Amino acid sequence: MAQVIWTKLATEQFERAVKYIQTEQGTFYATLVLNKIIEATRNLQQFPEIGPVEPLLQHKKSEYRYLVVWSYKIIYRLGKNKVVISRVFHTSQKPTKIFKR
Repeated sequence: MAQVIWTKLATEQFERAVKYIQTEQGTFYATLVLNKIIEATRNLQQFPEIGPVEPLLQHKKSEYRYLVVWSYKIIYRLGKNKVVISRVFHTSQKPTKIFKR
């Protein structure tokens, strides 16, 4: 079983997304999105290769994959017995934003 680790950047992006949803659509929807993303990332413990390879990051040394939960893309990389969540962003953003920071 792989350990799922969130980077500081991914955690900050996730928190901002949940706060935005709460402000715009209310606590019910914010909680729904929060729970679905947490559930999806927990599934990576058992099935780390479930997401497809991220084509924009194929040039990197590590293998990056992604999951989409509603309109949010969760970018993660595989390591030895671990999965590192690297980014969480809304799919309406420019795909090249993956490279920032």
